[in-house]
Amino acid sequence: MRGLIGHPSPNPEVASELLLPASALKMAGVFEVEVDGVHHDHGGHEDDKQIDMSQLSPEERWRLEHARMHAKHRGHEAMHAEMVLILIATLVIAQLLLVQWKQRHPKSYNLVTLFQMWVVPLYFTTKLHWWRFLITWLLFSTITAFVTFRATRKPLERTTPRLVYKWFLLLYKMSYATGIVGYSAIMFTLFGVNLIFRIKPEDAMDFGVSLLFYGLYYGVLGRDFAEMCADFMASTIGVNN
Repeated sequence: MRGLIGHPSPNPEVASELLLPASALKMAGVFEVEVDGVHHDHGGHEDDKQIDMSQLSPEERWRLEHARMHAKHRGHEAMHAEMVLILIATLVIAQLLLVQWKQRHPKSYNLVTLFQMWVVPLYFTTKLHWWRFLITWLLFSTITAFVTFRATRKPLERTTPRLVYKWFLLLYKMSYATGIVGYSAIMFTLFGVNLIFRIKPEDAMDFGVSLLFYGLYYGVLGRDFAEMCADFMASTIGVNN
């Protein structure tokens, strides 16, 4: 195929074997690639500007770019395999370290992971301007911070346990319902139910994935905060596990 692209033949049969029209082959013959640091000229000394991409169909342009990509990345298979192996090894080692940390120091593990899961999304939402998530995050953080503050006071007020229970129970119900609605929206989109209501598949899928994410995120975050508040209140009133 390399020789045919470097010296294109106007024969339509050859062009059909390569799944590339003869006109595209003639234009592909003038592009230059660089492989392993060596400059290769595939088509003589004609200028690249002679390739008029506007005259090609979208399919022909895709095939031409595909051929260029293969020529440019030829010989990189070993490097890609090494990158995959390094990634797998890093994931396995990191998972083992996290398991050991959780078993040996559960309190520090829970606090650090809770703090990261709570604060890290703030950076991405601010940078990407996801104002909807940022508003819900601020609302959740404000109420939860107030409830956590009440749960960590000494002496503990009589109404604090009821406040903690009501807030996190409400948060659990809302997260559960949101996740169910999001999951149902995704399944209905996969089965094409959205077409009955003339809703675009991408819009329906975005809606379902967003609700599912909100339900899972605030559900897990609320569960961890509830456990932390329960531990603080238990230590304050003298209840041990």
